[in-house]
Amino acid sequence: MGCAPLGIRDVLVYLVRKLGSKSEGRKKLMKLAFLVEHLDVRSGRLRKEPRLGDVFFIYYYGVFSFDVMREYENLVREGVLVDGYPVKLGCEVETRLEERLRHDVDEILERYGDRSGYELELETLHMLGIEPHKKDLYFGKRVDELIPP
Repeated sequence: MGCAPLGIRDVLVYLVRKLGSKSEGRKKLMKLAFLVEHLDVRSGRLRKEPRLGDVFFIYYYGVFSFDVMREYENLVREGVLVDGYPVKLGCEVETRLEERLRHDVDEILERYGDRSGYELELETLHMLGIEPHKKDLYFGKRVDELIPP
């Protein structure tokens, strides 16, 4: 089958593996992927430049990336992930995360891994200074344009 994820693919597989039954669904994974891309775990602040290059927008359920969703759907189509609630591993694959990235993902999971997708939706919107009931005002805006320098 050639289960060989790269980039955000590695991160998604790693998140599902580490979260186990707490992975919930794609909403939670999307919010965690946003944190991997934009949260500086040392300062606790968001950074403009995404770590892996995935572009996020404000969408129906908060932060969303078509890039991340495309990779998620590819992983499901390839049988690496099984879509559902919770998302599960469909086959065991090796993930190649450099040490600093793995440390940061582990730190994000330590801080946010027990939160639900909905709680993460609210938290990530607050990090961007957006009141959840006003997110429609920002619909379609790129997140990197909303993060202060």
